[in-house]
Amino acid sequence: MSESNKNLSKNELITVGVIFVVVLVLGLILIFAGLNEAFYSSSSTIRSIFKAITYLGEPLVFIVMVAFFYIIYDKRFAKNLTLSLLFTSYLNEFFKNIFMDPRPATNTDLTEITAENPAGLIEASYGFPSGHTSTSVATWGYIGYDFRKRLYIVIILGIIVFLVAISRMIVGVHDLQDVIGGFSLGLVVLLLFTYLEPYGTKQFNALNLPIKLIVIVVASLGLFLLGIFLFPNSGTDLLPVPVAFSDTGGFSQVGGIFLGFGIAYVLENEYVKYEPSKLDLKWKIINLAIGMVILFVIYFGLEAIKGVFDSVFYRFARYAIIGFILGYVVPLLFVKLNKIP
Repeated sequence: MSESNKNLSKNELITVGVIFVVVLVLGLILIFAGLNEAFYSSSSTIRSIFKAITYLGEPLVFIVMVAFFYIIYDKRFAKNLTLSLLFTSYLNEFFKNIFMDPRPATNTDLTEITAENPAGLIEASYGFPSGHTSTSVATWGYIGYDFRKRLYIVIILGIIVFLVAISRMIVGVHDLQDVIGGFSLGLVVLLLFTYLEPYGTKQFNALNLPIKLIVIVVASLGLFLLGIFLFPNSGTDLLPVPVAFSDTGGFSQVGGIFLGFGIAYVLENEYVKYEPSKLDLKWKIINLAIGMVILFVIYFGLEAIKGVFDSVFYRFARYAIIGFILGYVVPLLFVKLNKIP
């Protein structure tokens, strides 16, 4: 079961506040000192190292983490981890399109040059705020929140967040202001989520099953459609000719996972009732191995044919399918296979 469901203590909240102020003040000092792009490394070796590190802020890594906790730790914690990530991702994408901040000139790579991308842009979306930074704070930060009684885990997760944030500047796809903005957004959303989630969950759980499903469908479709019709070029804005409704951007990811995983979670709790806490270590390991194989087959299988459709609607459907299989089909399989001691 989840280790901690209580809000941060006064001392913990003060510590978080101090960290936030220090990061913000130090960042502003460096920006006003003309060092906004000073973290970029011209060394290809260093950039290669930090390109590997930056993957710790990629959506696939977060999906794997959610699957890990869902399968062997606690479904409710995995659900909350997913929501923290989704809310942050959506707001980050929204703010990117509001501020329309260009990325630094170092956001180029010769290997990225195509007819549609003649400048070889590494990232074709706007820069501020940094999505990798904000989602890393919201995801790794929520894990740290749950395990905060184990200081070594909090320290390790804090180092991961720091490395992901600084990696975005070292590889040249973000400047310091983007990263500070992403850190601030992620931390604010994380804190609000930890305080508001218990109330929201209580209200949602009081609804009957049909109403729960209607709420999920309306919310997920509403967020998805609002995002793509307000910002149809999201994810390709920096290209010479932005492509509307292409298979890019966070609105479709968030909406799809919200729909698929949300429906799956509700139905699973109603009909399947998989409980990893009741399993011994052997079955947890078996389940994890099976679950990861299924996840990767579905994820990469659907990714392999995305070029056939190249549509934001396929992107939405793809992530909805992934979310539903992970949240409902996989636990259903485990219940059929597992022998509860």
